[in-house]
Amino acid sequence: MKDDTNTPWIIGITASAGGLEAITALVHALPRKTGASYVIAQHMSPSHKSLMSVLVARETELPVEELSADTVPAPDTIYVTPPNKDVIFQQGMLRLSEPAGRPGSPKPSADRLFYSLADEIGERCIAIVLSGTGSDGSYGVQAVREAGGITLAQDQSTAKYDGMPASAVETGCIDLVLSPEQIGEHLKKIMAHPRDLSSLQKLDEMPGERSELLQILLARTQVDFREYKDNTVQRRIQRRMTALGMSGYEEYVKHCRNNAAEVDALYADLLISVTRFFRDPNQFERLGIELRAFIDNRPEGETMRVWVAGCATGEEAYSIAILIAEAFGGLDALGERQIQIFATDIDESALRIGRRGIYPSSAVDDIPPSLLDRYFDRDGTKVTVKQGLKQLILFSHHNVFQDPPFINIDLVSLRNLLIYFKPKLQERVLNRIHYALNPRGLLFLGTSETIGPMQMDYEIVSDRNRIFRKRSLARKGVASRIGEFQLSPPRWLGATRQHQKPPQPSTNIHKEMFEGLARSIGTNAMLVTGAHDIIRVFGNISAFVELHEESRLDLSLSLLKSPLREEAPSLCSVALKRRERRRGARHEMPGPDQTHAYLEAFPIKLSEGGESYTLLAIHTLNIDPAEAEAAAEPADLSQLRQLEADVASTREALQQTIEELQTSNEEQQSLNEELQSTNEDLQATNEELETSNEELQSSNEELLTVNEELQINASELEGVRQDLESVLQTAPLSILVIDNALQISRSSAHARERFQITEGLERMHLSQCQVPEGYPSLVQIASETFQSREAKVMHFQAGSTFVSLRSMPYFNEARDLRGVTIVISEIDSEELIAKMQMVEAMAGVGHWKLNLATNEVAWSERVFAIHGRPREKGMPTLDEALGYYLPEDLQVVNKAMENAIATREPFTFRLRIRREDGRLAHVEARGTAQLDATGRPVALIGVFAERDP
Repeated sequence: MKDDTNTPWIIGITASAGGLEAITALVHALPRKTGASYVIAQHMSPSHKSLMSVLVARETELPVEELSADTVPAPDTIYVTPPNKDVIFQQGMLRLSEPAGRPGSPKPSADRLFYSLADEIGERCIAIVLSGTGSDGSYGVQAVREAGGITLAQDQSTAKYDGMPASAVETGCIDLVLSPEQIGEHLKKIMAHPRDLSSLQKLDEMPGERSELLQILLARTQVDFREYKDNTVQRRIQRRMTALGMSGYEEYVKHCRNNAAEVDALYADLLISVTRFFRDPNQFERLGIELRAFIDNRPEGETMRVWVAGCATGEEAYSIAILIAEAFGGLDALGERQIQIFATDIDESALRIGRRGIYPSSAVDDIPPSLLDRYFDRDGTKVTVKQGLKQLILFSHHNVFQDPPFINIDLVSLRNLLIYFKPKLQERVLNRIHYALNPRGLLFLGTSETIGPMQMDYEIVSDRNRIFRKRSLARKGVASRIGEFQLSPPRWLGATRQHQKPPQPSTNIHKEMFEGLARSIGTNAMLVTGAHDIIRVFGNISAFVELHEESRLDLSLSLLKSPLREEAPSLCSVALKRRERRRGARHEMPGPDQTHAYLEAFPIKLSEGGESYTLLAIHTLNIDPAEAEAAAEPADLSQLRQLEADVASTREALQQTIEELQTSNEEQQSLNEELQSTNEDLQATNEELETSNEELQSSNEELLTVNEELQINASELEGVRQDLESVLQTAPLSILVIDNALQISRSSAHARERFQITEGLERMHLSQCQVPEGYPSLVQIASETFQSREAKVMHFQAGSTFVSLRSMPYFNEARDLRGVTIVISEIDSEELIAKMQMVEAMAGVGHWKLNLATNEVAWSERVFAIHGRPREKGMPTLDEALGYYLPEDLQVVNKAMENAIATREPFTFRLRIRREDGRLAHVEARGTAQLDATGRPVALIGVFAERDP
């Protein structure tokens, strides 16, 4: 798959019934110069001449061509597929091919087009699914998404027939759902912002910046993506940014903080829930062979347990279930056989699809014809798994690197999951799988995955098909790695564990017998695999091993000293081939206790079809130089001397035995004395234990004291918590405590009532609050506080209420931003007006207001009195109010008001008015602009008083 940014964009467009209307609307809105090529695969009758090219050409200025031969796609050109042909992109060209599906399948096939685009150009392709019946394209969009391309579907409310877009959306692999016109507009943004990972790659140098988004994901989904490969995370983030037309990372983080739906979309994108039935058929064929052999050798009545980790939408789990059913002779032959298949994933939407067992009709292209009718029910638009097969599988939410693993598993399928993990997480997951597997259990990986550092713990069944078997003879120390997995299983596994058979003691006896036999054959020996890896050492072979800077740092025969290193591999191979013991040549290897050494290989075959091992023993000899000289004498004399040497050696051995018996007798006497001394030591130890017991009692008293202190602290914390709850319940303020993902962690009773927050609803997103009319966006205010890390204060009027809003960040001791607290206080303006009227009566000053939107004027009673206007005449219009001023003063009034609106600066003036009774009055006015929550002037307000001339 290519992802070169120099590769031109190719956009695949598919439709069926009602598609002509959608296609013409789309091409009409397509941008003119993007450098992209467009390929239309519209389902058509195979026996009628198509006018699609003519009809499309009427709606766009772009060139439109009907494909007829292999074509190198030109930029800004639309290509139309003719009837009864499939179109694929291969080796840089658009090629027509004969339809590959069943006789009744759609032509041209959208799935084939999308698959070819995903395989050839990956990230530089876009898949668009428009109006139509059926489900063609549903599998193709999954392939495009897996390859990193963009996927779009028509909004079902605008589609004449919503079958195809609905089926594509149900896969969970659609980035955006839009009308055809909106898709054309959106393509402009995608073309304007080609993928550039440099901004995200710089985040590796600033982990704090990148971790901000991962923390939002963790808070929302409870899944930690920090151990996913950087490229995977970067590409998925950039994919979402491209789909939304965003170019800045900070802009996208802000968007995620304000939009929980986008966090969910990024989470779904990171999961990459893409799979197919019998994906990589050759691998599944070999797995079927191994399963039949495994089942044939399995004790009758024993439960077979299978774990499909990262099952996505379930196709792989059903594929393996079919292979197992076939090995038993079909669904009808299963009878009372106990088969348990656990299919797990962290994508709930994908698990729901798996549980339903209903897939698009295009899925039949991946299922062998001989299995289709036996395990599936078909109709025109979908394929349904038979109930008997469904009953074998339990779909469950499970995180393979966070949750405890299953146990006693015979087969684990872990395909196309490790490729997204960093090496450290890969090893952790493989260790969990090793713990979960039974001895001789099978591991099934994807085509691009390996067991890496775990190769010593698994034997290779088929490296090409990525099938491995857990070794029954593991290295010492392997068990120590699995301590962390010995956790309590899920509650729903309780019944299963109760029926498990207790461990058979004979297994340990056989192991002890094998070890005893191995030590008897050779004091210093090694257990070697067919690949010449050493998995067990008996005795001490350090004298025969060398390690230097050119040595391979793995535990294999290459670590032996020369000439043993050269001889050992061939000796093991010959012993395995002939299935008989083989002895090597004698080699000079001077040492403290030997002059010569030779190898002896014993072949070990565990079971039919299993891996072969070799027990390689190292024997040492101590040869006298005189014997070497005797080798040159005649054979008879040499033989005689050898016999005499053997007799002498036997005498020496007998004498040695007598001496050893005498020594043993003395040792027995000495041992008796030691036992007496040991008894005295035990008495001393008993006294020490009594002293230790007193110390333990003292420690117990200290622990009791610490426990009491902890209880006091817990009681104090509970008191603080109750005080906090009491404050939140009784405070006459609206208080909201917001976390990093803009979710409400705490709220006061007044806030729950004001913003209609459901009591008891945990982690409600701030955007779900019902904000009263006249209030600004709380999401925007909180986001700005997160960005600036400084308090924000706002004052505004909502209806008849004056509101003061404070948004303040809060930090932990390390100055890490933990969240934001929003405090809102309200003052009733009617009460304020009543107080103001009393002030007017005492001071003789009136107040006024001009609504800039409606030009309505509001006067207080004192202002009416100053103008001599009876209250019964009602409020004056703006023109009437300004008409009281003398003509030569009116220009000053207008200029002061205009300046206040433009600059938000207050004004004051002293001018003359003509009262309604004709009397001239000198007045003083002061005013200022009143602003709304966005800072826009909405009114002029001020005071008005009569002054002496």
